[in-house]
Amino acid sequence: MDAAERRRWWLSHWRLAVPALTTLFLLWVMTAPLPLPLPLFPELGVLAIFVWATFQPRLMPPWVAFVLGLVADMLFAQPLGVNATLFALTAGFVRAFERRYGHHAHGFDWAMAVAVVAGFELGSWLLMDLAGRPMALAPLVWQWLTSLLAYPAVAAFCGHAQRRALGMASPANVFP
Repeated sequence: MDAAERRRWWLSHWRLAVPALTTLFLLWVMTAPLPLPLPLFPELGVLAIFVWATFQPRLMPPWVAFVLGLVADMLFAQPLGVNATLFALTAGFVRAFERRYGHHAHGFDWAMAVAVVAGFELGSWLLMDLAGRPMALAPLVWQWLTSLLAYPAVAAFCGHAQRRALGMASPANVFP
């Protein structure tokens, strides 16, 4: 392959990075300042990983979620590896669950997302304690509640990005 062919090949495959790019965007949105004393920002990164691992599992493998978690650890000044571990576990769990039980209704996905975020919050609380930076559990409950409300918006955002970039009318695997 000459340089022009390599460039054309790479540019033709940029769509494969859409799940990671949308998750990075949502992580960046989470850094926006809120004039409230409580951490009311939903866990947008975890929700995006949940959505992409559900609808495009081959584009959100656990290693990509791990790298996104490292970025989240740096963005939020948390001990390196807390979000990385939990993001990778989230992607792996969702992929295994989807492989076992297949696709289902939006309401079931929403309930699963709520359960996954609850597990993420509990895991975050435990790992931060192990890292020597204990956190109060009450703020994490607030984040879980706002994540419960944010799931439809994150699913719609990821679905829109999927349709625009991947040219799909409905959520289906890129590589059947």
